[in-house]
Amino acid sequence: MLFFGKKKKKRQEELARQQEIAKQEQIKATPKPVAEPKPAPVEVVEKQEPKPLATPKPKTTPKPVSKAIVEEKKSPSGKYEVYPEAGMFKYRLKASNGEILAVSFGYSTRKGAKSGIETFKNAVEQNNFEISTDKSDFSHFDLFDARKARVIIVGEFYSTLKKAESAVESVRKFYQTEKVIDLDEIPTTEIREEVVPRQKIEAKDNGRFEIVKESEKVFFVKLAASNGQVLLVSQPYASKQTAVKGLETIKNAIEQQYFTTYKDKQGRFQYNLYSANMQLIVSGETYPTKQSCLSAIQSVLRFAAKAKTL
Repeated sequence: MLFFGKKKKKRQEELARQQEIAKQEQIKATPKPVAEPKPAPVEVVEKQEPKPLATPKPKTTPKPVSKAIVEEKKSPSGKYEVYPEAGMFKYRLKASNGEILAVSFGYSTRKGAKSGIETFKNAVEQNNFEISTDKSDFSHFDLFDARKARVIIVGEFYSTLKKAESAVESVRKFYQTEKVIDLDEIPTTEIREEVVPRQKIEAKDNGRFEIVKESEKVFFVKLAASNGQVLLVSQPYASKQTAVKGLETIKNAIEQQYFTTYKDKQGRFQYNLYSANMQLIVSGETYPTKQSCLSAIQSVLRFAAKAKTL
């Protein structure tokens, strides 16, 4: 009995040992739980306020330009010259390169010539130009005053109509200049107009004056020779009544022989007839030489003295 009891105890110990071994084996076989990774520490970023955009520096305020400088920049680079010629005072407009663009008629005083510049500017501003072609096929512009009552400038004579039109554009380009220069004289080479001395002429009795109506408000006075050749054409008149008065003025001027010869920059000549107060009333045709121009004046004197009015 004792043996059996020892055997049983021994068997129980063996069983307990095997159970312990099995338990250990089970523990070994069971995978160890993987430790969860510790979360990475969160970096706390300090919130930064956005930097304000740099305020642009205000632009430098430009310095005001004086009115004189502004006007100088706007003013064309041409000039007016006031000078004596043929016993009168005149003004002329020159381009920046010195080219003569327009020459006035005569004035009895220098002050009158300067006042004429303003009249000229007003007429150009109103575009009171008319271009005509004479019987020699030379073209030129006439510039009328603001009322279009009289011609204040007769332009140069050109061989083509296009050149005369170009001359008008040149005047428009420079006429606003404020530069006015007084001259005591001009070079001999620049003298264009000369007074024609009085002369004795044998009058003819077969000339005729005509008052010609061109349109409702345009009338002309013409002087024709016995063969019908036109020797003189007046400036336009607005009515027949003013044309009749103009005829008497023309007759008196011819009798007093207020003639001059004028040479343009093309080298052609024409005659001018002035009234007693030195107002231009007639400009003749153009001629290739001064002598032919003087001959035309003689023809006017011969046929006007005893001419009949038709």
